Amino acid sequence: MVDEPREQPQPPAYAQADASHAPAPARSPDNTPAQPSPLDLVGRVARLLLGRTIWATEQGWRLSAPSLGWLLLTGFLVSVIGVLSLMLVLPRLVRGGPATGPQVAVAAIPPAAAVEDFLRGQQTYDADLMWASFSSELRQALEGRDITHDSLVQQAESERRAGQRYHGFSYIGGVTLADSQHMYFYTVAIASSQKNETVPFIFTVGRDGKIVSIR
Repeated sequence: MVDEPREQPQPPAYAQADASHAPAPARSPDNTPAQPSPLDLVGRVARLLLGRTIWATEQGWRLSAPSLGWLLLTGFLVSVIGVLSLMLVLPRLVRGGPATGPQVAVAAIPPAAAVEDFLRGQQTYDADLMWASFSSELRQALEGRDITHDSLVQQAESERRAGQRYHGFSYIGGVTLADSQHMYFYTVAIASSQKNETVPFIFTVGRDGKIVSIR
């Protein structure tokens, strides 16, 4: 009796499946955030700076708005002072250029003896010393306004009794004029019971060395 061939056991159906069709194992999600690009970083920084600038501008405007008028006036005055200072300094920096017009400068010429006598006469209430420093032309002009030697003596005595003192004078400089006269610039400190002040004096001295005008 011939044995019939036995059927070979078939593997389970799931075992015959092609491994290539098997589902891929699940991957664990990646929790690492995406890195921003350089362009994104530049944009963020620009937005931050713009916001800070706008905030600072608003704060500055709020602080300066109540005194905006004074700020504008101060800026204008500072600008004017700067321009005037530049006009004074620039000619000293630029040398050798052509002269644009007549220039008169205060020079360190020696002061006139008559002017010094007049100022000392003021300090000591010495009307004789003051009168002697005047030229004949100035004396005539004063007498035409009823200012004589005697009235000058009375004025000096009145100032002494009132406590008015000429307690100092400073020589600024002098200028030689075209007609051989000289002009001298002084400041005189005057103290009285009401106030203390410094007053400018301009003396013009003639060829004879005597004072011809006082301003």
